[in-house]
Amino acid sequence: MKINVVVSSLEAYREGRPTGQWTELPVDDVQKEILDKVEGSVDDEIFISDYIAPFKIDKHAFLWELNELAKALQPFDSIEDVYFALDDKEYTSIGEVREFDEYFFETFFADDSMEAARAAYFGNIKSWMDNYIYINDYGNLESMSEYEFKEELEKCADEIIEQFAKENGIALD
Repeated sequence: MKINVVVSSLEAYREGRPTGQWTELPVDDVQKEILDKVEGSVDDEIFISDYIAPFKIDKHAFLWELNELAKALQPFDSIEDVYFALDDKEYTSIGEVREFDEYFFETFFADDSMEAARAAYFGNIKSWMDNYIYINDYGNLESMSEYEFKEELEKCADEIIEQFAKENGIALD
C-alpha cells in the first residue's frame, strides 16, 4: 500500500512560498530523506501539506510514526488486504465480514443447520450471489455485494488503519 506525503515549512507556506516535495513512505531515514530537504530554517514548524493514502493523515502527524506504519503496510496492496489481516475486526464499524461461501456456514453453523436457517430467514440476504456475509448485532445474517463491501471499507479505512497500528504496536498520536 502506498503512502505519499508532502512535508512543508509552515513559515514558508504562510509567506506564500509552498515548499516540499512528494515522498513515498517508507524511507530509510526520515531526517535525511524528508526533514533535511524542507525549505526554511531548522527551527521552522513543519506539517504535512498534502498526501495520497487510502486513509486520513493528520497534517501534524509524527513522520517517524507514519514511516513505521508505512513499513508495516508494505506487504498489503489495499485497505481490503489490511482489513482481512486484522485479528480483531469487531473493533471497526464494519465488523466481522466474511466471504459468502460454504466455509462461512461450515465455520459458524456446522452443528446447527436450524440456526443457519433461522439466521437467514430473519436476516437480510439481498442476493445469494452476493460476495460477502456477516452476522449482525441480532445474530442474523446479512449479505453485501462487492461494491457495498468496498464502500464500507472506504468509510472505515481510518478505523482499520488504527486497529492495524494497535495490533502491530505502532503508536499513532
